[in-house]
Amino acid sequence: MSKSVDSLRQNLAAGESTDRDFIELEGAIDSAFHISRELISIGEPAPPDRSVVDVNELVAQLEGVLARVLGSKIRVALRLEAVDPLVQAEAVQLEWAFFNLASNSRDAMPNGGNFLVHTASVDRPVGTPARMQRFVRVTVTDTGHGLFGDARMRAVDPFFSTKEGAPGLGLTSVAMIVRNFQGWLHIESDGTGTSIHMHFPALGHITP
Repeated sequence: MSKSVDSLRQNLAAGESTDRDFIELEGAIDSAFHISRELISIGEPAPPDRSVVDVNELVAQLEGVLARVLGSKIRVALRLEAVDPLVQAEAVQLEWAFFNLASNSRDAMPNGGNFLVHTASVDRPVGTPARMQRFVRVTVTDTGHGLFGDARMRAVDPFFSTKEGAPGLGLTSVAMIVRNFQGWLHIESDGTGTSIHMHFPALGHITP
């Protein structure tokens, strides 16, 4: 948000402010509001009024927006392979998670690279006694500089950041969104890039 404010201040001083400056500032403020709301809601139960979201359809609809967030140097690809893509969630919160991940990937690839969103259906044992439950796994992969050691272990900690001057709330809010919908998040990262795996329970697929 500070970059948007600085840009607006400079343009106002030069008499060159534009509607785009105000739109970007409004977006930054709105993003900060959503982050604050997510942080305040830590530990609170998830609201019961969720809707049904088709994850494949949502990702497909976001492709153009993600491409603009990432910039022209980064190639965007989708692999929508989830055979049971319906989950109970809030589309707005899922979109927020994708925008955060795209922003992180953009910062990790200043010279360009690849950004892939892959959806799949996977079965995992849950409960005692264990029952197989189907999940929608959404993996966001980039070819950036990766996370190592302490950075990977603390990636979802509130206010931890590898970027100087950044608040470090992006992955924190993503993790909270995933948890809010009874899912979990797993991070893989090395010198070739980073993969963020988000798992959401698939609607109506619990087998004895």
